[in-house]
Amino acid sequence: MARKQVVIAGTFDILHPGHVFLISEAAKLGDVVVVIARDKNVVRVKGHPAIVPEGQRRFMVQALKGVTKAVLGSESTDLYRIIEQLDPDILLLGPNQQVSTEKVQKELQRRKLRTKVQRLEKLFKDYPLSSTSAIVDKALATRKSEQ
Repeated sequence: MARKQVVIAGTFDILHPGHVFLISEAAKLGDVVVVIARDKNVVRVKGHPAIVPEGQRRFMVQALKGVTKAVLGSESTDLYRIIEQLDPDILLLGPNQQVSTEKVQKELQRRKLRTKVQRLEKLFKDYPLSSTSAIVDKALATRKSEQ
């Protein structure tokens, strides 16, 4: 029997333990395809550019244990387009992704996709630098203290 395809999506800007945890949890559910947000969509959604360019982010994520495939998302403003193309069994949302599981599930059903939406409930906090913002804040504070 074929393993399920599990899609996770995000910016994956500065890789950190939270990303590794999300990927490892997704891998327990099936083969993991990671959708990397396009540079222009990062600006549109987050209001600021990614630090690391999209091609480099995809390259780094592809190298991580547990990732079957890493792909760049659509450049369209329709962020669901890539999910339509991949047609996964499961779309796993991270615990800090600011989108309603129910809203995403309804949109996928509207598009006649069979994908089940799940959310990883546990936020990984085993290390102090387990988020991009924590790493950026620490880097800026360290640089400021050196001046």
